[in-house]
Amino acid sequence: MRALETCLYVDDLDRAEAFYSGVLGLPLYSKVAERHLFYRLEESMLLLFHPQASAQPGDVPPHAGKPGGHACFAVAREETDAWQARLEAGGLTITRYAWGDRGESLYFHDPAGNVLELAPASIWGFPA
Repeated sequence: MRALETCLYVDDLDRAEAFYSGVLGLPLYSKVAERHLFYRLEESMLLLFHPQASAQPGDVPPHAGKPGGHACFAVAREETDAWQARLEAGGLTITRYAWGDRGESLYFHDPAGNVLELAPASIWGFPA
């Protein structure tokens, strides 16, 4: 079993789209204005919902939540420095945390306040 979807809540979908598409470079899969943004990752989906709009019935079942979640995205260990430079160039403050010989994580916030992390899969003992 693996995680197929990760869901976060954002209060400004335009800012979220600029951040996730622009700063992170994620490919937008689908969008419903003022309701949600869906991004296709390598083998999973990232779902961004507006909290109030997504609590109402729509094209997908209602979702209820609020900004302040956490998601970690796997990146290659050798890309950590390049990702840090890219994120800092996008105006983000980065906290770098070392997990011993398993690798390092980059922690930062999206515009809604969700805590995001980029890390190699090896921090959890998975192959790269």
